[in-house]
Amino acid sequence: MDGSLMDGISAARAKDGLYVEGPVGTGKTTRAAEHLQSLLGQGVPAREILVFLPQRALAGPYREVASEHVGGRIDILTISGLARRMIQRFWPLVAEDAGFDENQPPTFLTLETAQYFMSRVTDPLREEGAFAGLSIAESRLYSQLIDNINKAALVGFPPSEISGRLEGAWIGGEGRESVFRDAQRAADRYLQMCRENNLLGFGLQLQVFRKHLWPNDMCRNYLRGSYRHLIADNVEESVPITHDILLGWIPEMESALVIYDEGGGYRKFLGADPDSARRLKGCCEHHIRLEDEEEEEKESGSASNGKARISGLGEQVSRALQPHRGNLGSPEEIRELREQIGVIQEETYPEMLEAVGRGVKSLIEGGSEPEDIVVLAPFLSDTLRRELSNLLTRLEVPFSLRRPSRPLSKEPAVKALLALSAMAHPAWRVQLGTQDLAQALSFSIRDMDPIRAHLLARAVYETDEEGRPRLRPFSAVASETQDRVTYRLGEQYDQIHGWIKGYIGEDNQPLDHFLNRIFGEVLSQEGFGFHDNMSAAARADRLVESARKFRQVIEKADLEGQGPTQGHGPTQDPIGRLYLQTVRKGVAAAQYVQDWSEGTDEGVLLTPAHTFLVQNRRAVHQFWLDVGSTGWHSRIKQPLTHPHVLSRSWKEGKEWTDADETAAGLDMLSRITDGLTRRCSGQVHLAISSRGRNGQREQGYLLKAFQQLFGRARR
Repeated sequence: MDGSLMDGISAARAKDGLYVEGPVGTGKTTRAAEHLQSLLGQGVPAREILVFLPQRALAGPYREVASEHVGGRIDILTISGLARRMIQRFWPLVAEDAGFDENQPPTFLTLETAQYFMSRVTDPLREEGAFAGLSIAESRLYSQLIDNINKAALVGFPPSEISGRLEGAWIGGEGRESVFRDAQRAADRYLQMCRENNLLGFGLQLQVFRKHLWPNDMCRNYLRGSYRHLIADNVEESVPITHDILLGWIPEMESALVIYDEGGGYRKFLGADPDSARRLKGCCEHHIRLEDEEEEEKESGSASNGKARISGLGEQVSRALQPHRGNLGSPEEIRELREQIGVIQEETYPEMLEAVGRGVKSLIEGGSEPEDIVVLAPFLSDTLRRELSNLLTRLEVPFSLRRPSRPLSKEPAVKALLALSAMAHPAWRVQLGTQDLAQALSFSIRDMDPIRAHLLARAVYETDEEGRPRLRPFSAVASETQDRVTYRLGEQYDQIHGWIKGYIGEDNQPLDHFLNRIFGEVLSQEGFGFHDNMSAAARADRLVESARKFRQVIEKADLEGQGPTQGHGPTQDPIGRLYLQTVRKGVAAAQYVQDWSEGTDEGVLLTPAHTFLVQNRRAVHQFWLDVGSTGWHSRIKQPLTHPHVLSRSWKEGKEWTDADETAAGLDMLSRITDGLTRRCSGQVHLAISSRGRNGQREQGYLLKAFQQLFGRARR
């Protein structure tokens, strides 16, 4: 650890606090982990140390230090984790004031269960005509309504103000105002149902903690007595109420180390507020700014005559995108950067992808490790995911995929398990298409290609007169079809069919138990699709965990058979059927630590650019796909919510204009490009197609910025 930071940390021990800021890659987190090790080495009890992070995915360096310490557990928490822990401990103290039943314990909702309960208040509203004219998938409707409630809690305004804030910023047609009012009605009913049944989703957990627990002397005294040393990392990715709490907490600590990444704020759409985080500098007596090597060289006058560091590219792109950030570098400086940029330009999108594949293959053949290469896209759609997977498989390039927010129902392994679940529970009358069963058979039986799987599915799938699905044995299939499918594969199908037939005759079991059994007793055996398929096994494990948590929440909430208090009719559906319906709607999957954990990826990484950044990963070579696409700077359309309007920095009642949208897009694009280049130690490869995926010529802001830079380099 350098002397200035060591001196600062020593001074921070006198209840003054140390605020460390600087660009990505200057070693701030590494030094913070060393500080944690130092505290433990000085004899500070592990239980008195709190590592506070915006998300669990960033805990790796601190967990590594903690794993080497045997003298107690170090708490590594997010604001959500802290809120939940305090609610569990002090629930009877604040439940009544918060509007809940103090005599009953709280039920904490997962993302899946929160969307399920939102559906129970939203679907009746839709039947009454709410959200008319709004074309949106059910899963996106539920998630955006929940996001509004979460934003209110993260920012700190009453959830009753959601529609007013959205309406005040809207400048489009009149129809949207009525939709915002419908969104408010859904939020109000959802929160009422949660309070009447002691259900706490993410937003309500934070609201209860901020309004009722944090101001409570008993809770504050408990926290003061529990934690004497604080490390708050990546505060720029945290939300305003986290900063509010830290402002009051840091002066009470024996030592406090606060770390701010300049140029961060990649989680703005989730409520991150870098401007709010800067307030923490004022409550820390000591401030240190870490410079990167390039800046240190400039200040000392010792900059080398070699190539400019690739991290400087992000700053130049930012200046090209937003001239108010400064003038572009000299032609000589830009030419030095240009040498570290590879350009792949093809006429069509498929040709561009093919060229990227060849480029990746060439790097590996030239000695680069596959794990040193990442292929980044603004969005990793199912189509692009499949195209890249097929391409790299054909080129015999190992790869891994990372899309933590991908719905469970989109995973082929999960689709197979859900289809077989429907067949094993005919009383649920879940209607499957022949294609659903064909995909399940193709994935579940090794060596069964999609064509034969479709032939077999058509031959064995039927429904009885009451609409219950059932499977026929392979022996009942026409001999011509048997010959085409082959008897070897037919025998494996019969093993699945026989197992399901035997299961139907047993007593009903929870769905998570069924999933565990069919995976362990059949699908993981040799000759079946899950055998030796670690990725599929991991997806199956997540599905089991998700189904189990769903069941536990529904059972604990005890709402089945009585219906919520808003007057919707009672529901007699088994919990397993409810879960199956919920997941098949495409609800976003709850994020598990293993979705983000490092050290488990093998091969070239395929991931959205934003996911790569929030994981704080690095790569020697980065391939940026479709640089001309507007997806690099365009916000995902969310008609029922708005991350900027529902933020603390937005003035209530101010209209959100096209100019605001453009400015926000350019700001985020600048952050993304700067963040990516600072996480690249080798070369950035720009992949450009003259015509985008839709066949149209694209001229997104990122492409224009590079054209401007390349033009300057030619001067």
